[in-house]
Amino acid sequence: MMWMRTDQTGKSPPLPLHPLLLAAALLVGTTGHAEEWTVDQWEQTVYYRHTLNAPEAGSALLRLTAADEYEVFLNGETIGSDDNWTTMEEYPVELKRRKNELAVRVVNRGRGNGSGLVVEVSAAEQSWVSTFGALQNFWYWSGEPQEDAGWQTKDVSRLDTWQQVQRGQLDRTGVSGWADTLQADVIAGFPGGIDIGQPAGGLSLRSVEGENLAFRLPSNRPAVFDGRFNTGWTVDPTELNAIAQVDLLNRRLISEVRVLTQGRNADEFVQNTLRGYAVQVSNDQFGWSEVGVLHGIEQPERTAIAFAPVFARYLQVIIAEVDAVQRAKVAEIQVLGSGIAPAGSFVSPPLDLGRPGERKNFTSVRWGGQVPDGTALGLQFRSSNDGSTWSDWSAPMHTSPALLQVPEPRTFLQYRINMETQVEDAGPRLDSLIVDFTDQIPASLVRGWVEPNRAVLGRDTLFTYRLELDFSADDLGVEQVHVALPSQIELEEIVPPPGMEIAATTASSTALDIVLAEPWRQAGTLEMRFRGRLLSNVFQFRAQVSGPDGGATLDAEENIEPDPDSGQPRSWEVSASGVEGTLLSQVRPVPQAFSPNGDGINDKTAIEFTLARISEPQVVEVDIFDVQGRPVRALYVGSLSAGEYVAPTSVPGLWDGRNDAGELVGPGLYLVRVRLLLERKEESRLRVVAVVY
Repeated sequence: MMWMRTDQTGKSPPLPLHPLLLAAALLVGTTGHAEEWTVDQWEQTVYYRHTLNAPEAGSALLRLTAADEYEVFLNGETIGSDDNWTTMEEYPVELKRRKNELAVRVVNRGRGNGSGLVVEVSAAEQSWVSTFGALQNFWYWSGEPQEDAGWQTKDVSRLDTWQQVQRGQLDRTGVSGWADTLQADVIAGFPGGIDIGQPAGGLSLRSVEGENLAFRLPSNRPAVFDGRFNTGWTVDPTELNAIAQVDLLNRRLISEVRVLTQGRNADEFVQNTLRGYAVQVSNDQFGWSEVGVLHGIEQPERTAIAFAPVFARYLQVIIAEVDAVQRAKVAEIQVLGSGIAPAGSFVSPPLDLGRPGERKNFTSVRWGGQVPDGTALGLQFRSSNDGSTWSDWSAPMHTSPALLQVPEPRTFLQYRINMETQVEDAGPRLDSLIVDFTDQIPASLVRGWVEPNRAVLGRDTLFTYRLELDFSADDLGVEQVHVALPSQIELEEIVPPPGMEIAATTASSTALDIVLAEPWRQAGTLEMRFRGRLLSNVFQFRAQVSGPDGGATLDAEENIEPDPDSGQPRSWEVSASGVEGTLLSQVRPVPQAFSPNGDGINDKTAIEFTLARISEPQVVEVDIFDVQGRPVRALYVGSLSAGEYVAPTSVPGLWDGRNDAGELVGPGLYLVRVRLLLERKEESRLRVVAVVY
């Protein structure tokens, strides 16, 4: 007997396979026709832009390096390229008076050499360097492909696809010819919030180092947290111990505070700078801890206090030293973080898996990496015939290995990696990815649709489901059909295509399985009529077919062509048009009396129930009590989606007659409680079960 959990999350539920189909699908990865495609190194291309304002035209020296290779342009002209990050290359350039447009295209090959670039431009009396967190002379980056050369010279500061850079990562000691006398920052941009340059390799969430965590957050002095140079805080000589406080909204891991002075030139910076300040942090605004203090400031334009990373929600800068005469003018206070970003995603290019132009059946996927507690790693896939028109993304996969459930056969495959963390000092990492595929194809076309596409939630509805198939001469043929169901059904009729016969059918609360008497190899439509109930707001009647003798398994696609009668697009999706019934129903122990004596007959009871009218997974508890109401056994606690949880396919509460200590209970009556916990209320049901010996 197999016990499985029903999952009806809505638009993209994973489609559970019948045991026979599941075994066949995993077996196909070991056949002679099976192939695998492996990736253990990723690639990103990032475009960088900066505008240099030169007071006079003249010669200058451009110096830069990047991980792992770059091509650099000035005013639309190619200056040079290099693929060795360990050398700081030099290029003599000619600057125009006023605006000069610097552009760099960087390709990171995922070799663990870091992320980003460092740039220095030196002229006779002025220099420019790569920097982040500035209020003027911004550096920008984009991860969007730049199809023409326009990106090299156009103003990108107001484009949504371009962002300001953050701190990057390069091993300065490993770069020859970098004296760092100009104190240039390593800068970077991370498409999708994913870093592929970490020394450990693989894909990981980007660092938040260099990101201003206080930007536009609640403060008693919002003018110094707004990211604007022309607003600020004027500090009078009498304002010793004045405070600028910011609420970071959540506990964040912070490690540096920067104070930027208002001014248009060096003289104004000197005149307007603070003389000294302290930084304090708190989690409740009552107890404050000082993490750094600065006196006798000599760097008037920008100062910083770095400290050991600390978790805090609130931060304040306190004026610790003032000039006796001059007012200080603070343009901006930046709070820089440590740790990693809370979420990110990586999307691969279209993949032909080394078999260009050929149709493929994508069978399974395996991956390796790390998923620490408090983090999540999920993979999604989609398929295409031409690399431009794609299917919907599959449901996220969190456990390796997993079956690939995308429309097939197709020429191209694409994947998306989704990463999340609830802790800022740890995140998931993906080290390798293997896709199993085969040229064994049961059918060239498999697509399904259902009628009606609207139903009252919880009410019995007559559905008609059609599965259309077409074949090429070398296709294997189809012997088994598997259709996902929203609930237990009453099967009324199956109409096979002409010349085909049904050998066997099996229906559960999650799926309908059909076995044909002979392999299906001619174009036609299989029609099924059945009564069932919609239990979630949306359900998709996904389907799979399998070749002869449990051969290759193929995922169907949705038929979205217009219906010839109504003109409306077809669909395999049914959505709720109304509501009938309760959230928690049909609670019962099966059998109601059982004898856990080890003879293999009625040794256990399954606590069945139905969840409806919930669009997101909710917490469910299944517990056993004695007739006095005392706890006996906590059977289950976890999040469940809408569905019928019935034996033998999907019961989370299975009682073997033992208590929480593992001891068999005595004979008698016991109470079963199933409780559904919602955000604002709860529903529970009590039933009686008998233990007999």
